[in-house]
Amino acid sequence: MLEDLERLVQLQGLDTEIAVLDGAAATIPGQIRMMEQQLIQAKAALDASTAEVEKLQKLRRQKERDLEEAGRDLKKRQGRLYEIKTNQEYAATLKEVEGLKQKISTLEEEVLVCLDDIDSAGKIRTQEEEKVRITQAEFLKNKQQREDELLKLQHRLSILRKTREDRSEGVEASLLQLYLRLLKSRDGLAVAQATSRSCEGCHVALTPQVCNEVRRNAEIRTCEGCGRILYWKG
Repeated sequence: MLEDLERLVQLQGLDTEIAVLDGAAATIPGQIRMMEQQLIQAKAALDASTAEVEKLQKLRRQKERDLEEAGRDLKKRQGRLYEIKTNQEYAATLKEVEGLKQKISTLEEEVLVCLDDIDSAGKIRTQEEEKVRITQAEFLKNKQQREDELLKLQHRLSILRKTREDRSEGVEASLLQLYLRLLKSRDGLAVAQATSRSCEGCHVALTPQVCNEVRRNAEIRTCEGCGRILYWKG
């Protein structure tokens, strides 16, 4: 194979690998941010469940205070029944007593409902705590894996770019410029393999004469369809 053509094939191999690794490296910060967002959401859900438990506990304490106050009022009204002189006042006080008993019954029921609600909310909070624990552990483990992977990719890319730089120096200047233009304008593929009938870059059929010339790999031949530099892989 022509020496310059062989170097271009090597450059293409290096540039293809660099593009793939660059793409892989570029996705890693986004993957880490997505995992971090999942952890933030899990913590937000835990905060919300904790706030719900605290709200219900506050409501329960208020109901219990109301219950205690109603109990004191009831005892006070019941004590007065023995001191009342008139039937009218006795009937009115008795009505207040019955009202307080109903109020106490309602408050007792509401306190029980609060306790049930607190129990349910507490179970949800426990579930959210477990989610945060698991999500955080996975985040730390996966973040470390992604960061390690990124370091490996960056190390490999550093080697590839140095090798590419060295190989580029051996290519004739005008040919290297052609290669770079094609690399930029042809989606990263400047040098394409030719099969017996077509260019693998654009799949345009090659004439028999071009195929024969490409097979020899003895000169720089370009595809009439896409302009890519062709070579034959023996």
